[in-house]
Amino acid sequence: MNILYVESSPSWGGQEYRTCLEINWLNGHGHQAWLICNPDSQVHSKASELGTLLVTMPLRSRVDPLCSLRLWKFCLKNRIDLLKTYSSKDHWICLPLFVCGIPLSRARCITDPIGSRSRAFVFKYGCSQIVADASVIKRQLVEKDGIDAAKIEVIGSAVDLEKFKPPRDRTKFRREIGVADETPLIGNVGMIRPDKGQLELVKSAPLVFEKRPDARFVIVGQGTGILKRGINVRNAIDRAGLADKIIMAGYRWDTPNVYAACDVIVIASLRTEASPIVLREAFASGRPVIATKVGDIPEIVRHRENGLLIEPGNTQALASAIVEFISDPELAAHCAENGFRYATENFSFDKMMDAKLRADLAVLRKKQGRESPSRSSQDITSSGNN
Repeated sequence: MNILYVESSPSWGGQEYRTCLEINWLNGHGHQAWLICNPDSQVHSKASELGTLLVTMPLRSRVDPLCSLRLWKFCLKNRIDLLKTYSSKDHWICLPLFVCGIPLSRARCITDPIGSRSRAFVFKYGCSQIVADASVIKRQLVEKDGIDAAKIEVIGSAVDLEKFKPPRDRTKFRREIGVADETPLIGNVGMIRPDKGQLELVKSAPLVFEKRPDARFVIVGQGTGILKRGINVRNAIDRAGLADKIIMAGYRWDTPNVYAACDVIVIASLRTEASPIVLREAFASGRPVIATKVGDIPEIVRHRENGLLIEPGNTQALASAIVEFISDPELAAHCAENGFRYATENFSFDKMMDAKLRADLAVLRKKQGRESPSRSSQDITSSGNN
């Protein structure tokens, strides 16, 4: 199968990282996949480091006939079977190609409402399928936007289980950031933006220090789009006088070492997030997790069984959960063990990709039922078995 991913985002985050991993997986399993992105974007630089097959092209605006024409020529030259988009802008850029007969799969990775009727119209009629990261997204699209449930596939995030599998060196990252082996370390990993809740985590820290002054926090990630977002978190830490206790480590490629170093991982998201990759990575790393009730988290985390659940924005509950985990190692170990088992059974990247390929092939077979394509479904399927 030949698949083209279109990503106009200037910023780099979990979704863009996962896209690159998907492309690399496809190219390593007998398919052909490309990523088209802006030449001056963070996506381009980070994807290059990952070795993702890239094509650069200016993706300036939603309605750009010249850009759509260039994409069309690329699709014809490389016999593209399927387009994949993640944002509204990408979707609109590829819409003329869908109208001209190239199947288009639209991913939906956030829980924010679609909004206008025109956007709902594009979801209804301007793509071949919608791949939702979580069942909560599908419910919203069906109940609020009137989209046919049969058009929506729910395929949650997954990770490379071997990459995060414990045991790993607990001390490597700690030595780098100057945290002693015996110090309780609370970690937060992810893009820095308002809905991720890093400011709420900073607000909870003084409440933790009242009970556990020996604890330390590390925030791993960078501001997306507007780098000022990272500065806002730094300023909040400085205003609280906690610069020596809350470390901002910036963007890291070595997240397995980060997870291994932390005693607790906190997901403090307030909204938007549907299927947090950090939850999957933390579970796969065998780390105890505290998470807010957003997206599909309540479907995965069972309170006091494989993690601790709290309400979004409740800093007191967040602080109490952190203190409970670092003060009760038996509970933390119990939740970490069950979380690791859950990851092993449910978060396999290979299984996720197999599910996505099945959904993609179903789209192509449906197209073939309407017309006589140049490539048969047997040809497309067999390309993944080379």
